[in-house]
Amino acid sequence: MTKRLIELPPGVAVVATDLHGMWEPYRRIRDTFLSMRERGDAQTLVLCGDLIHAERPDEPDNSLDMLLDVMRLRDELGPQAVVMLLGNHELPHIYSISLARGDTVFTPAFEAMLAELGDRRQEVIQFLADLPLYACTAAGVLLTHAGAAQAVALPAALAQLLEIDHLALLEVVEEQLQEFGLDEARASYERIMGSSYEREARELLAVSGPDDPRYYDLLRGTLATSNNHLFDLLWAALFSRNEQENGQKMYEAVVDRFLKSVSDLAPYPQRVLVSGHMVTRGGYMLVGEKQLRLSSYAHARPREAGLYLLLDTERPVRVAADLIPGLRPVFPQHR
Repeated sequence: MTKRLIELPPGVAVVATDLHGMWEPYRRIRDTFLSMRERGDAQTLVLCGDLIHAERPDEPDNSLDMLLDVMRLRDELGPQAVVMLLGNHELPHIYSISLARGDTVFTPAFEAMLAELGDRRQEVIQFLADLPLYACTAAGVLLTHAGAAQAVALPAALAQLLEIDHLALLEVVEEQLQEFGLDEARASYERIMGSSYEREARELLAVSGPDDPRYYDLLRGTLATSNNHLFDLLWAALFSRNEQENGQKMYEAVVDRFLKSVSDLAPYPQRVLVSGHMVTRGGYMLVGEKQLRLSSYAHARPREAGLYLLLDTERPVRVAADLIPGLRPVFPQHR
C-alpha cells in the first residue's frame, strides 16, 4: 500500500469536505474535532480535499490561512490525527497550471498568496504533493474527494495511479527542457497558445518577471500535464462527475468495480465510498447503495445545511445508508 492509499487508525474520524477557503465552517469543524479529541470521543480529522479556492469572487478567501492551520495541526498532533486528501482544487498548484470554471479562474489568487510566503512556499507545495488520494478503513468505508472514475476503476489503472509521483513527473520535464532550451520552449508555447508567455506567467502564477526563479514553472507544468497517461488518470480521479458522466446505472457499476479494485490493495474489503466534490440538497446524497456524497459547506444547498460525518473506522458498514446516523450539522442553529 503506497502513501496515495492510506489506512485510518482505529477510533472515530470527523470527516468533512469542500470548505473552499471559508474560515467559519472550517473553524467549527476543527474546533469540534479538537473538543471531541480532548474528551477521547474522536481520534482523526479527515478533510477530503478542496480546502482552498473561494467559489465566489465577492466573498473572503481564507484558503492559505486554512491550509497553514491544517499543516500546523498535523505537525502538532501527528499525521494519523490530521489527514487531508488531495482535491482537484489543490492539484493545479502542484503542477503550476491554471484551473477555471466558466469565466472564473481560481488559481491566480492562491498563487499570489503563496508568493507572499517567500521561502516557505515550497513547504506548502511539498505538503500538497504528498497528500494521499484515498483513505481506507477497517469499517469498509473508503474516503476520497470526487468519487469513482471509470478510468481508474480497474486494478491495473488504479495501481498506476497509486504510484504517481508528481515531482518526478516535473523532473522528467525539466530534463527535457534543458535539452530543448527554455527560450525555444517558451517560443513554442507562445505559438501554440497564441498569447504572451510572460503575461500568462505573471497573471496565473504571480511571478515578478523573467528573473523570477519560478518564471518557467507554467511552462514546466503545461508540458508535464500534456499527453501524459499518468496525469490523465489523476485528472479522471479528481474531476469525476460520477453519475452525471455515466448515468446512474452505469456509474453504480463503476463504483462497484472501483471498490473491488481498492479492496485488492487495501488491508480490508472496502464496501462503501464517501466523497464530496458535487452539490447536494441538505448536505448529503445517497448515490445508489454504495456511495454517500457529503457536502460540508460550499456544495450544500443551502450552504448552512452543510454536514460533517462521524465515522467509526472499525464498525462494519455494509451500505451507504448505514452512515446517515453519523451525519452532524456544521451550523446546528440552521437545522
